Amino acid sequence: MTIPHDTPIIVGLGCSSAASAREIVGLILSSLLEANLGAGQIAAFATHSRKRDSLALLQAASHFDVPLRFLDDDELAPGVPGTCEAVAAAAGALLLGKRKSRYATCAIAAATPGFDASNFGQSASPSAVMAPSTLATSLAGP
Repeated sequence: MTIPHDTPIIVGLGCSSAASAREIVGLILSSLLEANLGAGQIAAFATHSRKRDSLALLQAASHFDVPLRFLDDDELAPGVPGTCEAVAAAAGALLLGKRKSRYATCAIAAATPGFDASNFGQSASPSAVMAPSTLATSLAGP
Protein backbone atom coordinates (compact mmCIF):
# COMPACT_ATOMS: atom_id res chain seq x y z
CA MET A 1 0.00 0.00 0.00
CA THR A 2 1.40 3.39 -0.98
CA ILE A 3 0.32 6.47 0.93
CA PRO A 4 1.11 10.16 0.42
CA HIS A 5 4.26 11.29 2.22
CA ASP A 6 2.29 13.83 4.24
CA THR A 7 0.03 11.16 5.80
CA PRO A 8 0.65 10.92 9.55
CA ILE A 9 1.58 7.48 10.82
CA ILE A 10 1.48 5.73 14.17
CA VAL A 11 4.28 3.40 15.19
CA GLY A 12 3.03 0.61 17.42
CA LEU A 13 5.73 -0.83 19.66
CA GLY A 14 6.27 -3.77 21.95
CA CYS A 15 9.40 -4.75 23.80
CA SER A 16 10.87 -6.77 26.61
CA SER A 17 12.67 -5.17 29.54
CA ALA A 18 15.97 -6.14 27.87
CA ALA A 19 15.35 -3.80 24.89
CA SER A 20 17.53 -0.72 24.59
CA ALA A 21 16.55 2.60 23.06
CA ARG A 22 19.22 2.05 20.39
CA GLU A 23 17.62 -1.28 19.40
CA ILE A 24 14.13 0.27 19.25
CA VAL A 25 15.33 3.26 17.20
CA GLY A 26 17.13 0.91 14.78
CA LEU A 27 14.03 -1.24 14.37
CA ILE A 28 11.87 1.81 13.71
CA LEU A 29 14.31 3.19 11.13
CA SER A 30 14.52 -0.12 9.27
CA SER A 31 10.71 -0.47 9.36
CA LEU A 32 10.24 3.04 7.99
CA LEU A 33 12.71 2.30 5.20
CA GLU A 34 10.99 -0.97 4.33
CA ALA A 35 7.60 0.79 4.16
CA ASN A 36 9.02 3.75 2.20
CA LEU A 37 7.94 6.16 4.94
CA GLY A 38 9.74 9.05 6.58
CA ALA A 39 10.40 9.79 10.24
CA GLY A 40 8.72 13.18 9.74
CA GLN A 41 5.41 11.38 9.18
CA ILE A 42 5.34 9.90 12.70
CA ALA A 43 2.48 11.44 14.68
CA ALA A 44 3.09 9.27 17.75
CA PHE A 45 4.50 6.07 19.15
CA ALA A 46 2.04 3.84 20.95
CA THR A 47 2.30 0.78 23.13
CA HIS A 48 0.34 -1.17 25.71
CA SER A 49 -0.19 0.52 29.08
CA ARG A 50 1.77 -2.25 30.82
CA LYS A 51 4.92 -0.71 29.24
CA ARG A 52 4.57 2.59 31.16
CA ASP A 53 7.85 1.95 32.99
CA SER A 54 9.92 1.35 29.85
CA LEU A 55 12.70 3.91 29.80
CA ALA A 56 13.88 2.57 26.42
CA LEU A 57 10.51 3.42 24.81
CA LEU A 58 10.56 6.91 26.33
CA GLN A 59 14.09 7.47 25.07
CA ALA A 60 13.16 6.27 21.57
CA ALA A 61 10.19 8.66 21.51
CA SER A 62 12.47 11.45 22.67
CA HIS A 63 14.96 10.57 19.90
CA PHE A 64 12.25 11.11 17.27
CA ASP A 65 10.64 13.98 19.23
CA VAL A 66 7.19 12.37 19.15
CA PRO A 67 4.71 11.60 21.92
CA LEU A 68 4.51 8.13 23.42
CA ARG A 69 0.93 7.04 24.04
CA PHE A 70 -0.27 4.10 26.15
CA LEU A 71 -3.35 2.02 25.35
CA ASP A 72 -5.31 -0.31 27.63
CA ASP A 73 -6.72 -3.65 26.46
CA ASP A 74 -10.12 -2.14 25.62
CA GLU A 75 -8.48 0.49 23.37
CA LEU A 76 -6.60 -1.99 21.16
CA ALA A 77 -7.93 -2.80 17.68
CA PRO A 78 -10.26 -5.80 18.06
CA GLY A 79 -9.25 -9.03 16.36
CA VAL A 80 -5.68 -7.90 15.65
CA PRO A 81 -3.08 -10.25 17.13
CA GLY A 82 0.06 -9.01 18.85
CA THR A 83 0.72 -5.88 20.85
CA CYS A 84 2.45 -3.68 18.30
CA GLU A 85 -0.05 -4.41 15.52
CA ALA A 86 -3.14 -4.05 17.75
CA VAL A 87 -1.84 -0.74 19.11
CA ALA A 88 -0.99 0.66 15.66
CA ALA A 89 -4.25 -0.56 14.11
CA ALA A 90 -6.21 1.25 16.82
CA ALA A 91 -5.17 4.46 15.02
CA GLY A 92 -5.86 3.37 11.43
CA ALA A 93 -5.07 0.91 8.65
CA LEU A 94 -1.91 -1.16 9.06
CA LEU A 95 0.77 -0.30 6.52
CA LEU A 96 3.46 -2.61 7.86
CA GLY A 97 2.82 -5.67 9.99
CA LYS A 98 4.97 -6.75 12.89
CA ARG A 99 8.71 -6.52 12.44
CA LYS A 100 11.00 -7.91 15.09
CA SER A 101 14.45 -7.28 16.46
CA ARG A 102 15.94 -9.28 19.31
CA TYR A 103 13.89 -7.63 22.09
CA ALA A 104 11.42 -5.31 20.33
CA THR A 105 8.55 -5.34 17.85
CA CYS A 106 7.19 -2.63 15.58
CA ALA A 107 4.17 -2.14 13.31
CA ILE A 108 3.07 0.96 11.40
CA ALA A 109 -0.41 2.28 10.64
CA ALA A 110 -1.70 5.25 8.67
CA ALA A 111 -3.58 7.55 11.03
CA THR A 112 -7.24 8.06 10.20
CA PRO A 113 -8.16 11.52 8.86
CA GLY A 114 -8.39 14.03 11.70
CA PHE A 115 -6.26 11.88 14.00
CA ASP A 116 -5.22 13.71 17.17
CA ALA A 117 -2.45 12.05 19.16
CA SER A 118 -3.49 13.91 22.32
CA ASN A 119 -6.83 12.04 22.23
CA PHE A 120 -5.24 8.64 21.54
CA GLY A 121 -4.64 6.46 24.60
CA GLN A 122 -2.97 8.07 27.59
CA SER A 123 0.16 10.17 27.78
CA ALA A 124 3.29 9.34 29.72
CA SER A 125 3.36 10.67 33.29
CA PRO A 126 5.24 13.97 33.75
CA SER A 127 7.99 12.25 35.75
CA ALA A 128 8.42 9.61 33.04
CA VAL A 129 8.72 12.28 30.36
CA MET A 130 11.52 13.91 32.33
CA ALA A 131 13.41 10.60 32.66
CA PRO A 132 15.15 10.66 29.24
CA SER A 133 16.52 14.18 29.74
CA THR A 134 17.42 13.50 33.38
CA LEU A 135 19.27 10.35 32.36
CA ALA A 136 21.38 12.23 29.83
CA THR A 137 22.40 14.91 32.33
CA SER A 138 23.09 12.40 35.09
CA LEU A 139 25.56 10.64 32.82
CA ALA A 140 27.34 13.88 31.97
CA GLY A 141 29.30 13.93 35.21
CA PRO A 142 29.94 16.76 37.68
